[in-house]
Amino acid sequence: MLLTLLFCAAQQPVAVLHSGTRVEIEGSAQAGQRYLTTPFGRYDASLDPVESVADGNEDLRLLAPLKEMEYSLWLNRIAERGLLSTLMEQEVPLEHRAQYQQLVEDWGKRLDPLPNKIDREERVEELWKRLQETKSDDHQLLLTGALMREVSASSSAYSRRVGLSSLNKAMKSKDPEMRRAAARLAARQHESSFMHRLLASSLEEQDLGARRAASDAAFSMDEQQSLGRWTITLWRHGDDDERVLAADYLAYYGSKEEDVVRALILAMGGESNAVAPRSNIFIGSQITAVTDFDVEVANSAVIADPQISVLVDGTALEVRVVSVVVGHAIRRNLTTITGANPGKTRADWMRWYEKTYPSK
Repeated sequence: MLLTLLFCAAQQPVAVLHSGTRVEIEGSAQAGQRYLTTPFGRYDASLDPVESVADGNEDLRLLAPLKEMEYSLWLNRIAERGLLSTLMEQEVPLEHRAQYQQLVEDWGKRLDPLPNKIDREERVEELWKRLQETKSDDHQLLLTGALMREVSASSSAYSRRVGLSSLNKAMKSKDPEMRRAAARLAARQHESSFMHRLLASSLEEQDLGARRAASDAAFSMDEQQSLGRWTITLWRHGDDDERVLAADYLAYYGSKEEDVVRALILAMGGESNAVAPRSNIFIGSQITAVTDFDVEVANSAVIADPQISVLVDGTALEVRVVSVVVGHAIRRNLTTITGANPGKTRADWMRWYEKTYPSK
């Protein structure tokens, strides 16, 4: 109890803005104030001025029971209430790390850590420099957010973009927060040349936050290429961990696509011991076209006999047997996106699929 009281006592006051937004502040604020000083930078409230100042400790007290009941929701509520210092002091469990990173980054987009005197054209360079120099993971997240706000998606605004060589170096960094930041910024700047590396990182990256940033970045830049790469990984890759990730990505990012259900179903094709260790699947299209005519002249009339050709376009893939772990991941994701649970075997799911998608 004493530790809880000491922890709460460290919370800064919170300014309540006209819209209801709450911002942690240093010192005090007056009603109508439009620029706020926070422990992490300036906050521009010019369009949403201060209405009152609240005690952040009271919010912490009211939210305390939620922390034990539903930690994920507690993190969201702490961020919504503007209690950034409290949020950044947490020892966040690994399974909530990606959520925490996004919450802190989102606050970084709203706070300005740079002095007013720095010219707009120099802001990206200065923020990138600070991101590389800071030793604090939390401040890296805030600076990543600030960079996401400042960088331009236009390739013509060179001074307001992080250079390709800098992003490339960051993606190879030993620091997972730098790798995460590089993926986020590559997507913000629409750096399509990084697609191959981002897709590889989405499957091979060991850090959860950096891996999620890579998959988000790849999908935001090219949905079809991302879903295609993950499908091929699920069907063909030899590493079970990467195949499970691929199944998870297909369900998470492509849950509205009927083709994703088909991709997951087909991946179960080698699960049964009754089939060969590997089987082939062809994905493509067949087009019938008139490619030439046999012309014959008879009785002053011209008769043209069309020559019909069949054009086939697609890819033949060899589908590997899925392990028990991969099979479980496929069924779990199928249940998540379809709401169905026909059974635990491949045969159960194949019967369901043939009934649900009879034309397939």
